[in-house]
Amino acid sequence: MKKAGTAVLVLAIATFITAMTALGQPVWTVDENGPALLGGGPIVGFANGGYKVDPVSGLLGWYYPLGPSVPGDLVLSEPPNTNIFSDILRFDGNGVFFFSDAEPGETNLDKADVFQMPVPGNPQGPTIFRVETGVEGNNGFFWAPGPGQPGFDLSGQLNGLAYNIISDAVPEPKAILLLTAGLCVLLWRRTRTERRRTATT
Repeated sequence: MKKAGTAVLVLAIATFITAMTALGQPVWTVDENGPALLGGGPIVGFANGGYKVDPVSGLLGWYYPLGPSVPGDLVLSEPPNTNIFSDILRFDGNGVFFFSDAEPGETNLDKADVFQMPVPGNPQGPTIFRVETGVEGNNGFFWAPGPGQPGFDLSGQLNGLAYNIISDAVPEPKAILLLTAGLCVLLWRRTRTERRRTATT
């Protein structure tokens, strides 16, 4: 059943990235294991995750260096327990910490899983609370921050930057390779288009 759910998730991600590319909206896809993938806008690429100490909580967290953005917390909860936080994405101005609650007794931990969640509230910026979409084991959230909200792009290169946050369900290695291959094709097409433009000017 898990493989079928993963296949559906991978298909949904591929469809989502294709749609966002057609619209020209840049999207970071982040999950609990990494790497984060950027697609859909003028720049495509990836950011490898790694462990880093969160200066706000002092906790060791899974961190993605995504570029300059508005600092603050995006706090996600799972329905119907909207007062229990399942994920905290803490933007520090240069990237994001991804903290995800580990289930009691869980032995197959994801890299973002922690048994002690940080307290929501980032002194560097605002804290936004949202409810995840999807059922347990296959859920997440699409976050399109506005000016002044956590994760809003400050580089000036990624207008309309959004985040496809995948919680709980992470593609298997073959699926990741398929998704990476798709992003490589997008990069190749964009490079080819740029070469044509340069050749005609």
